[in-house]
Amino acid sequence: MIWYLLYPLRRTTEPLRLSPAHPLRQAFQAHGTATARHWLLSILSTIAISVLLCYPAVFHTDSPAAIGLRNLPKHVWTSTTEVHGEHTADVELRQVWVYGDYMKAIEPHVLREALHVQNALIGQGFDAEDEAVVAPNASAHDSGGYALARAVPTWGFHSPLMYWNSSYDALERDTDLPATINARSAEQTALNLTLRPSTVFAGKAFSGTKLRAADNLVITLFDRTNSTIGQVWESRSKAFAQELSPEWDVFPEDGYIAHSLLYEFRLQPMTVQDNLFLAASYLGTAAFVIYRLMQLRAVRSWFGLLITICVKMTVCLISSFTICTFLGINLASIPRPWYPLVVVVFGLGNIFRLINEVLQTPPEMPPHQRIGNALGEVGHLSLTVAGENLVLIYLVSLLSEPWVADFCVFAVVTLVLDLVFHFTFFLAVLSVDVQRMELSDSLERTDLCQASKIGRQERQSWLHALRQGNLPLSTRFAGSAAIFSILLALNWHFFDIHAWQFSLGAMRDQLRSTPTQQAHSEASAWSPPPIYQARSPAEWLRMQDHNTARELFDFIKPESPSFIARVFDPLYVVSRGAHGRYVTPRPSSLQETVRLFARNHAFPAALIVVFLIAGVTLLMNYLLWTGLPETTTEHVDDEEATFSVKTLPTSQSLDIFRLASCPKGHLLSISLDRSTSIWIHRRGRGHTHTPLLTTTVQPKLWPIVACSMDDSGTLLALCTDTGQIGIWGLATSRFIKFETIELRGQVPNLFSFASKFGTEQDKLSLIVTTPDGYLTELKVQSGDRVSRRISSVPIVHVVIYTSIKGDTSLVFVSKTGKVHIISLKEDCDWSSEVVAGLDPPPQGNNLSKITCVESVPSLGLIFALRPEEADIFDFHSRALIHSFKIGSVKPHTFRVMHSTRRACTCGAPSVHTFCVAYTELDTDLMVMQTFTLDDTSSSQICLGKPTDNESLKCQGLGRATEAVHSVDPAGVWESTSILSVVGIRKCVQSPTPSSTTSGVDGNYFPAKTSTLASALKQRPPKKAKPSSLLTTLDAALHSTRRAPASPSDSDSWEAWTLSSAGEFRARPLVDAAEDAEDAEVPLIDDQLFVAAPGPIAKLGQRSVAVGFGNTLKIVTLGKESFDGAAAAGEGGVLDMRVGSYGGRRGGRGVGRKVQ
Repeated sequence: MIWYLLYPLRRTTEPLRLSPAHPLRQAFQAHGTATARHWLLSILSTIAISVLLCYPAVFHTDSPAAIGLRNLPKHVWTSTTEVHGEHTADVELRQVWVYGDYMKAIEPHVLREALHVQNALIGQGFDAEDEAVVAPNASAHDSGGYALARAVPTWGFHSPLMYWNSSYDALERDTDLPATINARSAEQTALNLTLRPSTVFAGKAFSGTKLRAADNLVITLFDRTNSTIGQVWESRSKAFAQELSPEWDVFPEDGYIAHSLLYEFRLQPMTVQDNLFLAASYLGTAAFVIYRLMQLRAVRSWFGLLITICVKMTVCLISSFTICTFLGINLASIPRPWYPLVVVVFGLGNIFRLINEVLQTPPEMPPHQRIGNALGEVGHLSLTVAGENLVLIYLVSLLSEPWVADFCVFAVVTLVLDLVFHFTFFLAVLSVDVQRMELSDSLERTDLCQASKIGRQERQSWLHALRQGNLPLSTRFAGSAAIFSILLALNWHFFDIHAWQFSLGAMRDQLRSTPTQQAHSEASAWSPPPIYQARSPAEWLRMQDHNTARELFDFIKPESPSFIARVFDPLYVVSRGAHGRYVTPRPSSLQETVRLFARNHAFPAALIVVFLIAGVTLLMNYLLWTGLPETTTEHVDDEEATFSVKTLPTSQSLDIFRLASCPKGHLLSISLDRSTSIWIHRRGRGHTHTPLLTTTVQPKLWPIVACSMDDSGTLLALCTDTGQIGIWGLATSRFIKFETIELRGQVPNLFSFASKFGTEQDKLSLIVTTPDGYLTELKVQSGDRVSRRISSVPIVHVVIYTSIKGDTSLVFVSKTGKVHIISLKEDCDWSSEVVAGLDPPPQGNNLSKITCVESVPSLGLIFALRPEEADIFDFHSRALIHSFKIGSVKPHTFRVMHSTRRACTCGAPSVHTFCVAYTELDTDLMVMQTFTLDDTSSSQICLGKPTDNESLKCQGLGRATEAVHSVDPAGVWESTSILSVVGIRKCVQSPTPSSTTSGVDGNYFPAKTSTLASALKQRPPKKAKPSSLLTTLDAALHSTRRAPASPSDSDSWEAWTLSSAGEFRARPLVDAAEDAEDAEVPLIDDQLFVAAPGPIAKLGQRSVAVGFGNTLKIVTLGKESFDGAAAAGEGGVLDMRVGSYGGRRGGRGVGRKVQ
């Protein structure tokens, strides 16, 4: 509306658009960007503020805010107005307030004095010949103390003594006065007035819904005759003042009350027109909101945003009630269905203005920038509209009745809170939605639709433009017009159309008497109380709820929407020496209020905050759920697109032939020049080099045949051919221990650290096995060592298995092909157990011997490898799980990777993706076999026993779909923890990875072979006899021979990566930028002297370290953190090579296997 008012100055009605350099726009843009970037902090902060604002009204049931919220009328209009001028009163109200001490009115001596006052002023009635009144001890069920026999009583009274039938005996016998009041608070008197505590007490304290204490006892006399009853009351009050006990005082001292005020009480039920108006408003608004949100074309998003809008509006509404109660605003005159209209009118305009602006931002921008730009574009408009509405509400309040003026205060508070929550809570949730790219997808679809209609465009109808919000009327006028209409409708109800017209003249008279002046005159009209009280007579009168008003109407003036009452100043009866008499207590400070709240309500408020945070977290997960297939880290990280190579400074002169690593990123390299280098990784500083003089140390540590590094990155172990072991402390940079073991001329086939959980000391041990069947355990702390022969036949392969519980075992294969398991617990005797499930082999398998075993502790599995076949068995039950075909595996190249472990319905572990990778024997071909059930992200492969699968209808590996990918030549490679393999090879002329898919289940039908052959490159045929699996693959793809690489290509090297989905990428091992930056050595020239890449080791979660001649290269996928987490623990991918780190932290060692 303001843009139309400013038309004479601006000559346009279009909203003001700020320039990008405007300070206000930059401030809004910076706020929007920061909120979108730190959306979780913004949401949690809003939750904390919301709990503080809503707690008093919703959860603190005895607070004024909660009482006021409960007492809001449902379907009636109520008001209590002071009437000026000459009017005939329908009833006269006279009261006695009995005060004992502050909030101690429910005391026996105070109640006894009140009963004495009641008997003195009312007694048996006001006319001896009048038979309207019976004895004061009449049954409370019938009369509540005083029964009126006439059908239309002319007078009556209401008293707290009716809880005890106005009987001294009943009062004396009562041992729990508050319990009696709460038990009888729903009973009615002869006047059909309910004995609510609010009608007979002033200044109440509740515990829940139960009355706990009161400040004043209120006795009220109703006189409908306007005859001599008032004179009798005055004479009795004068006599009572003269005969009063010395322990009590009366005010006025002579007992004479002359001052009175006229009040008009109104009670008008909502009409059919009111209900139809509200129903149409709410239904129309709900339909409009849902329609507009569904236009975003984000199935999950529009429902999530709808929940966000409802939550924001509800919090604004309840918070406004709390603040208005704190400000002393009475909102009990307007039915509760009208209040939500305010927040609906204010909130929707800002919401859709921001959403529409976000839709217009380029979708390729980062989400936080889209939100920041959108808020910078429309933030000042929201602020301007809010200021416009504030001015409009203020002007309307000057022309309104006092109750509508109170409603205007509520509207102002709601507008401010809505604006605050819009710039915090809704902005953060919208940024979450933008991160899901749903709004971007909607914009792209809209652009595509518009691009297809570049030709002749159809003329848009006016109704369609109005529905879409493209007309100025719907976006600039709607909010102000709606709030003005609501306030006008409220004023209509409070103008007495029978007495004076709702006209400009009436508004002018109302303007002359502002609500502030009216409130001041009303407060000053009452005589000041003689002492401080928790509730004044004016406040007590106005706080009576609509239920009490309805009962008063039935007694005083049935079937009438209003009546006029003459209310006299109360007669105060005060205990002499009452605490706080004549002294007004200092109002409590904000600090005192916060302290009381923390002391009395800290725990429930904290509990509510926790539950709300959990609920909002679930909502955010719902909004952020993309439905994409899960990866190792359960989401696709943009950082994985980075594929980098880093070369460490050259520290050795000859080729590196041995590597060791750990999850912390530390490295050990051993060169043929007899030098040993340690590379320590420090966060933010990279790798620092420490030389280790192994040839000059005493005792001499050379030649080194085995090395290992523990998972925590604190210890390094070196072993020579004579059995001399040196343990180096990485933190102290010195040798901390030297020990000697017997190798008997053997080279260790296992040299690794292992932890034993549950012992008091010597948890870390060094485990060494030799091919002749000997096992040696060296305790690092004490230096104790135990050596024993565990196999009478040679050991061909051995691995360490550390379970999830921390129990460490040794799994090895003997020369006869049997698999043995030995527990390394402290109290075990190292006796081996033969896995019977693998001897004899399962039906259909050949009788070839097992040559290798690999452990998967994260899944509780062991792989037993035979030529061209792999058996999987459960480590704990020793039961065979599955067998599948593989190629001829080159020794020590078998790796297992899998997605995050889940629990199947049968209780067994399950995964979404399961793959193995290995290098074929006698070739340079790397093969990866990936198993999945289907393309859905929720599918899980059960890894339990086949018998359990059949009984519980689980889908195991036997029903999985197998995809085969290969890289030729592969060079050297290693697996990572993100379901990818990284390697180094000589550059080839054309891409060589190939893949195919086969259905393990008989019901699966593969794609056409012609399509596969055209899309994928086939690896060259092997010189050796191919396996049955690969022969089938070659036949299916119509094997074609690839031309060999040109001689020029063989002079350069490249790093490559292959994911479990078959995505292949390659990059030069050294690019021009790295070569230019490193002036120490011309690296490209050095590559000419590298005949083959050296050893390779896994480093962290996303990296591998490769010995390349006399240098070390680190190839990384994405951003490596080197946080020390083991692969199995976080990523769910296991590096299955002996001596490499995997499993839980502190479990198995990280040394490279030496063979």
